[in-house]
Amino acid sequence: MKIAVLASIIVFCIWLAYEIRKYNKKNKKILDSFWEKENKANNTRAKSLDGLNYIEIPETVYKAIPSPVPAHLEDCARLLEHLKESRIVNLSHISNTDLKLKYGAANLDTLSEYDQNYITLLRILQTLSEYHLDKGNMETTRMLLEFAVSIQSDNISTYKMLAKIYCDSGEETKLDYLISAASLLPGLTKPPILRFLKEMRPEDTNPEESILDILD
Repeated sequence: MKIAVLASIIVFCIWLAYEIRKYNKKNKKILDSFWEKENKANNTRAKSLDGLNYIEIPETVYKAIPSPVPAHLEDCARLLEHLKESRIVNLSHISNTDLKLKYGAANLDTLSEYDQNYITLLRILQTLSEYHLDKGNMETTRMLLEFAVSIQSDNISTYKMLAKIYCDSGEETKLDYLISAASLLPGLTKPPILRFLKEMRPEDTNPEESILDILD
């Protein structure tokens, strides 16, 4: 009996050692591949940024800042004014290594700034949407939320608020447009957004148009 137990322990130890070696070997390959790619990225020359998908803020968004500006919206107003003179690009789901490979290492700081401007814009849109919703300004709220969706916001609150507006106004079929937009999101919030929208959608709706049609 003792021999059998000892043999089992020995077999387990051999198997465990094998699995550890296999894991370390696989992990080394992953690390080697990463550093090879990173080194290549760091030596990539700067390329033109003209082809980036720059976001233009509509004048209607600037007009959504109330006058006089409430104290809790002063930061929004200041940041939105700053964005008027800034470049904005959604790069949130592209790694720094891939950015360097595509546009050159020297452009990384500039690209990071563009992406930070995008994140700032989404926060402003959400804050303003909540303000106007609280004030009962439904058309302004709707405009802000639809713009956020059109530039690929992945904020689940944006979709929830806009979906409720559509349902309250008897436009349940437009949930399909939101589903189409959310299906293109690359981030981790995509599944819960889609799940929420599909649960709200009436059974008899049928998606026929793209998300851009709701912005006409």
